[in-house]
Amino acid sequence: RGGGEKDAGFGSRGDSSGSHDRNSGEIACEIETISEHWVFVLEAGGSWKRVAKDFQTPHHPSCLQVTMKNVLYYLAVTDSSQTCVPVSFDIRSEELSMIKVPPRPGKRLALINYGGKVAVFDFSLLKENGLVDLWVVEHWRNKEWSRKTLFLQPCQMHLVTHCFFTAKGTTLKGQVILVPQYLIPPFYFLCYDLQLNHLKKVEISGIPDHWFTMDSFFKSFDVEFMDPTENVKYLES
Repeated sequence: RGGGEKDAGFGSRGDSSGSHDRNSGEIACEIETISEHWVFVLEAGGSWKRVAKDFQTPHHPSCLQVTMKNVLYYLAVTDSSQTCVPVSFDIRSEELSMIKVPPRPGKRLALINYGGKVAVFDFSLLKENGLVDLWVVEHWRNKEWSRKTLFLQPCQMHLVTHCFFTAKGTTLKGQVILVPQYLIPPFYFLCYDLQLNHLKKVEISGIPDHWFTMDSFFKSFDVEFMDPTENVKYLES
């Protein structure tokens, strides 16, 4: 963004202290994570600025983020309970806040834009029994949630049982993009329409055959999708 607008960047660092018992040979180490939050002002000669200094809950943000109405949302894991929680950062007021999902969620989660509302997409049981839980934030400050449970149609279960998937955000139509974790043929990703409870298979052709047979030690891949709202601007330094 240009014109003095702010782009949010989050980071954490760990400090540790320890002691050594010479008699037992054991080393005791205590690790304390300190979260610091920064924004980068995109302008000529842009600079970093630390924000939300009073927000003292250490957490580790995920890479997948959603921005709506000048508020940045993301999932994070807290140090205290190792649970996944949604976090919001108001770009204008530079305030951070955190809320908890009502029950203890599963391990495969994604934060998505669900019809203009923030929602936690829990697809931990998608591969096992075709179940998806959608937790929609109805009111952030009041911590009000609504829940929607979907069961995949039996005729589409074969699309999700061969491997685990990773959520990569949503399309312009609100469909959740699911990408396989492993590079196996035929390679395809899925678009999950939550309104119609329907999966659309999109196969990717042209991948060299030898890529699929490479040793897993040497094979690493990722699939990224361009956000249609992203654009590149030239800034003078």
